[in-house]
Amino acid sequence: MERLKFLDGLRGIAATWVMLVHLAARVPNDLIFRNGYLGVAIFFVLSGFVIAMMLDRRKITAGFAGRFALRRMIRLDIPYWVSLTVVLVLAALATRFAGVPALPLSVPQVIAHGFYLQDLLGYSELGSVYWTLCFEVQFYLSLMGFLWLDLRGRYFSTFLLASMALSAILSAIAGLNMHGTMMQYWWAFALGALTFWTTSGRCAPVTWVMGCAILAATAGYGHESWRLMALFTAAAIYVASQSQHMQEWLSQAPFQFMGRISYSLYLFHFSVGWSAQSFALRYADRWSAFAAGIAASVVSAWVAYRLIESTSIRLSRCVKLEPPILFDRCSRRGRRFVCWRRSEDTQPMGTL
Repeated sequence: MERLKFLDGLRGIAATWVMLVHLAARVPNDLIFRNGYLGVAIFFVLSGFVIAMMLDRRKITAGFAGRFALRRMIRLDIPYWVSLTVVLVLAALATRFAGVPALPLSVPQVIAHGFYLQDLLGYSELGSVYWTLCFEVQFYLSLMGFLWLDLRGRYFSTFLLASMALSAILSAIAGLNMHGTMMQYWWAFALGALTFWTTSGRCAPVTWVMGCAILAATAGYGHESWRLMALFTAAAIYVASQSQHMQEWLSQAPFQFMGRISYSLYLFHFSVGWSAQSFALRYADRWSAFAAGIAASVVSAWVAYRLIESTSIRLSRCVKLEPPILFDRCSRRGRRFVCWRRSEDTQPMGTL
């Protein structure tokens, strides 16, 4: 699958923004740093778009779902498990040499983190970003479930819009505790998926507009800044795709470099960067220590990418997925798109 430079650039911006908001907790926190948590909203929309693209025109079977899950596990879990190990080691060193209180740990808590279950099981987080990975895994499984339930594609748009509306409403209800379930942010992931299916011509643009309208209508009732950032991200991707600038916008080297290391930066900045900043504060002022934390975060992310993440990417590609179903043509029937498979022009394969 071809990498899209605009998406990589957006990843780099999102990861950098999240890093800044965490490390800026010890410096005067202006508007840019204070809103860095919105990088997570960007990540969720990007994930929806990319996973929808990876699953596009695939026949969702139990075998395919298993291979896809294994491939994602190899890609994501190895760097994640290494980052968990780094957190535990740095916490032990801080307790031993700096007098920092020991983390309240238990074996079940660590095991739950290893399988992205800590939020569902009620364990405290070992890292400030791990909760988002729990939702990401739930997002992947849910999207495959939607596609599997609607094999012929006739009601997928309806399912997606209905689930978006339900998620947007439930997450806006004050005091609602959904116990670590993805329904709190499913609307962002679903919007990303809907953006892909619209830009690829498999959903009518009115469907995408309806999805955006759902989020805009509920923005004032909860997660307002999150929803606005999700809408901005989806709109930027839509415009870049429709204007054929996906390989041009944010293609500059700094954006691409930060995008390439974005997953490792996301995983290691709060442990390595925070520890470096804490050490620097003993000998330097807050801004110098802040710069030291940023430098340590970027360098550790680059090293982790070269030594760990790139290896996990290569290993994940050893798991072969079934080839996509190829279509000769698609045409519009009323409000739906109907696609025909190669050499089977009399048999429509599905509609959206």
